[in-house]
Amino acid sequence: MARLNYIAAAALGVALVPGLAQADAEQLEQDLRALAGKGGEINIGDVSDALLGGSSTAKDISITQADGTVITILSYKVDGDYENPDEVIAKGIRISDSDLDIAADSLTLEAPGSAVPDFSNLSATYNAENPLPGLSAEALVLEQKEPTLLDDDESSELRGAHIEIASVSASNISKDAIGEFSLSDLSGNAEQFAELGAATFSLPSLTFSGLVGMEDDAPQFDDLQLSDLDISADKLVMTLAGMAMDSNMEDGEYRSSLDTLTLDLAKMIELAPVDERTNLRMVSNVLTGGTGELTLDSVLDGTWQQDGDNGDLASRFELSAADAFKFNFDADLPVAIPEGVEASEYFAGLEDWTELDTLGGDVVLNLEDLGVFGRIVPVAAATQQISEDEFLAQMRTQAEGFGTLMGPQLGELLSGLVQLMAGEASNLAVNLTLPPSAEAEALSQDPLGLPDAMKMQVTVK
Repeated sequence: MARLNYIAAAALGVALVPGLAQADAEQLEQDLRALAGKGGEINIGDVSDALLGGSSTAKDISITQADGTVITILSYKVDGDYENPDEVIAKGIRISDSDLDIAADSLTLEAPGSAVPDFSNLSATYNAENPLPGLSAEALVLEQKEPTLLDDDESSELRGAHIEIASVSASNISKDAIGEFSLSDLSGNAEQFAELGAATFSLPSLTFSGLVGMEDDAPQFDDLQLSDLDISADKLVMTLAGMAMDSNMEDGEYRSSLDTLTLDLAKMIELAPVDERTNLRMVSNVLTGGTGELTLDSVLDGTWQQDGDNGDLASRFELSAADAFKFNFDADLPVAIPEGVEASEYFAGLEDWTELDTLGGDVVLNLEDLGVFGRIVPVAAATQQISEDEFLAQMRTQAEGFGTLMGPQLGELLSGLVQLMAGEASNLAVNLTLPPSAEAEALSQDPLGLPDAMKMQVTVK
């Protein structure tokens, strides 16, 4: 008897499932038709449900909205509870309006909250209190039809752009923030890329997390990484092996770096106006020693810590140009923290570093010649049609003159630069003891007194 009851219950369940599933299919068709909007049209080839429920699928969807926008979707699948699905998967998507064509092999929304979100107003649907948990797209293609401005400047026009992205994914998405984002294999070209002119570009990898401030057009990241950026444009030819940024100040540290930024000056000069090429080649030869390629690396490290009622901010910056120069900047600055505010909260929320209320501090600047200073003299002397010795003599005289007019420290600084050009030294260091920022405005009225006020010391080696 028990076995008969079990069989009867199972049979009843099988009989009921198609009816429940059919209700989901009908609701999906109804919700999709709402996407057409007032005055729009929609055609749906087929709507069906999985045999045992759990998913509903619409196929061959074509939507023409009142403004002329055309949307086609090969299949639209809702997985899980229809009222609160686990995910929505759209395949074979194309959106075309008067300005842009967008296509993707697939688009997946994780836990979107509804089977058919209001795609025309996603910013209202997903906010800080209710972000979209996840989104991913495969084989994304954007084709621009009409020019657009990247900002308010007329020179920022983007025209004839074609962009392809192998995959993109994001999590915790709202109109103001993105929790995590990753992109792979971006490539594209444009007839006009703002001031750069015609351009081709590629970016194999980009990731970031903790993006906020999109709504106010003031984006900030916790961290960002990209690799192997390549741009070839009318006015810029460059590659960048890597860039990394960790700007989350809550842990007491921040860091950013550029790895092997290579500027192809020779190729850029070929693309420059003819009447500018001679001067540009002279500058290129000085910077690169005739190779035509300038390679830059930089790193910025910083820490902060609580120091009683105040904070202490330490920063180190290094910029090196291969076979040209290396520049270092080290600073240790005590900072006044607003009353009642923890240092962690203050530094994490700091948007404008010029607002720092410093209480003095020490700064060391260091310049090391890796070849560029020795290349300045021959070019400058030839330009003035004088000998190299005569050029150096002029520079020494001018350095002494500035020292007489503006103080011995400035004279020592300029004389040190002349020594670098003459090959008599390879390193120039400047030590500064800064006054509190509250006194900086008064000191700016007396620039001749700045070297003494900052206890400026110049060392040449």
